[in-house]
Amino acid sequence: MAKRKRTTTPAKIERMTREGRGQGHGSGYLPWLTIRDVSSRGLSTRELGWKTGRVHHFLSQLELKYFYTLEWSPAVTDIREQYPLPLDQTLEIAGRLQIKHPTDPKTKEAAVMTTDFVIDVCTAGGTELRARTVKMAKDLNSRRALEKLEIERTWWQEQGMDWGIVTENEIPEPLAANVRWVHKARDLSSAPDISPHILGQIEHGLSKQMERRRNPLAHAALAVDEQLGLEPGSSLWVVRHLIANRYWLVDMNTVIDTGKPLAVTRSYMKINQAGDSA
Repeated sequence: MAKRKRTTTPAKIERMTREGRGQGHGSGYLPWLTIRDVSSRGLSTRELGWKTGRVHHFLSQLELKYFYTLEWSPAVTDIREQYPLPLDQTLEIAGRLQIKHPTDPKTKEAAVMTTDFVIDVCTAGGTELRARTVKMAKDLNSRRALEKLEIERTWWQEQGMDWGIVTENEIPEPLAANVRWVHKARDLSSAPDISPHILGQIEHGLSKQMERRRNPLAHAALAVDEQLGLEPGSSLWVVRHLIANRYWLVDMNTVIDTGKPLAVTRSYMKINQAGDSA
């Protein structure tokens, strides 16, 4: 059932601000908008973040795909979605540019504008703040969409911050698909039947299977399940876990096909460290 679109009123803006929406960093950040605040067409979703340890809210599948690429990048240290821009400042910019400010479709009152992503990126010169808006390329043909983007761009420019637009053309589809496949398997606690000891046995068995026979990944995983008396699917979950933690290094820019052999470089140091910590 679609969720009811909620209106934005001055009272609601004040309440959301008191709640801490759009404030904080890391695990303490609260997005200005959540999937409960907008109508749903099955495109919005939530995902527990690796880097932040909190639940992220995405209003489109394109936002989710971009998030996966940010999760995989070792340079990205924090991800804040649905970041609000100060209403009084965007109203002033809109007036200066002679552009109509976005309004709530029901109340016709000025609505708080948000930037899809604000990310912290670690560079040689320190941590940089970057703002990114995610749009389908076809949407950039709309004059009204470009007007709203110009308000957003101007605000970030006046803060001296790096702002840009990301379309589906800038998001590597294979990488996003691969990260999506491994994402929920990063934490060993999400598979309570797999202990650190069993993990090591499975990893060893999988490596032998793929080295000797060049079996399709799914066949190799099922063979290890049978050898160790595990539930079918256990070893394939471990494959996802190993990739997510970079214990196994694979080409993430080629879609992982479990029906084909998988070329893997084992990160022996990481695997040994995982065993020691267990």
